[in-house]
Amino acid sequence: MPKLIDHDARRAEIAEALWRVVVRDGVSGVSIRDVAAEAGISAGSLRHVFTDKEDMLAFSMRLIYIRVGERVNGHTSISDPMRRAEAILSEVLPFDDNRRAEMHVNLALVTDAVTHPGLAAAGLEAHDGLRSLSRHVLVDLRDHGLVDPGRDLEAEAMRLHALIDGLAVHLLLGHNDAPRRVRMLVRDHLASLR
Repeated sequence: MPKLIDHDARRAEIAEALWRVVVRDGVSGVSIRDVAAEAGISAGSLRHVFTDKEDMLAFSMRLIYIRVGERVNGHTSISDPMRRAEAILSEVLPFDDNRRAEMHVNLALVTDAVTHPGLAAAGLEAHDGLRSLSRHVLVDLRDHGLVDPGRDLEAEAMRLHALIDGLAVHLLLGHNDAPRRVRMLVRDHLASLR
């Protein structure tokens, strides 16, 4: 009897192998052969899962956003709105090795999007997703009386988005912005919106 393969799980395993290659060798080190070797499968097996390198890159980028979304959803049950907002926003900041690898891969792939239209589309989805998440956090805080109703939520979402992006890069580059300090900056920014 032929072995049944969970294609979603196989795609995720290959994407995670691609992440390891990008962290180790950069995007220029990504090839079907190298990713297959990293995943412990043949290049032919990989080609049964992804049609080409661009398909593999775009899926790998989108998997980051899927994983972030799953972690964000895990915080929706936090009853305190400010704690909920901080927990949700912390999922897009590289506070640990896993999130640092995701951020590293995301930035590398976004940078490479100039030559890969599929990556450009995935990068735009991520950008729009973070803006939407920022807006959602602010609406939730406003609905709980924690954001001045006179504030322009679209402008505030853009500002929060820019703050999160900037802090993420600072953390990734290893500046002296320890996670505790970054958490405090996010908390202070949210508190300033009252």
